[in-house]
Amino acid sequence: MDWDWDADPTYESARIRIDGTHSPVILYDMRLPRQIEDHEIGLMLRLAVHHIDRVLPFVALVRHQRGTGVIAARHRKAFADWLEDRRVALKGEKVAVVLVMPEAIFRAVLRVVYRFRTPPLRTVTTSDVPSAAAAVRSELRRMGEPITPAIQTFLDSVPR
Repeated sequence: MDWDWDADPTYESARIRIDGTHSPVILYDMRLPRQIEDHEIGLMLRLAVHHIDRVLPFVALVRHQRGTGVIAARHRKAFADWLEDRRVALKGEKVAVVLVMPEAIFRAVLRVVYRFRTPPLRTVTTSDVPSAAAAVRSELRRMGEPITPAIQTFLDSVPR
């Protein structure tokens, strides 16, 4: 599925909501991550490429909900391959990911994985949306990007 992120900065299904209306903050709301379809993983990655290729700042806020699990192994591999293929481009100061992982076991697994294979981009893992919103604000300040009233309102409106 091809998508024009400039013309339509949002995508929504029962499984995921992708909201790029407040770029550089991009929300990936993982509603049913185990059920996400291949084309939706492609959309997630293409929106990141949309920013990276244009050398635009990019802070992905990836929201997981308690009890919904994580994406399938083939999708985790797709992300890992994508990250490896773009390792150099992702090392810039204007790219970051903030993950909301409410379940401690998933955060622990990520810490172990990151210990052995550090992600090529700045990655912050939090337990809840308010902590993630604070981390997004911190990343924007680190990048020298403004936290506009629209971005502030958007971060305050992310479902808890």
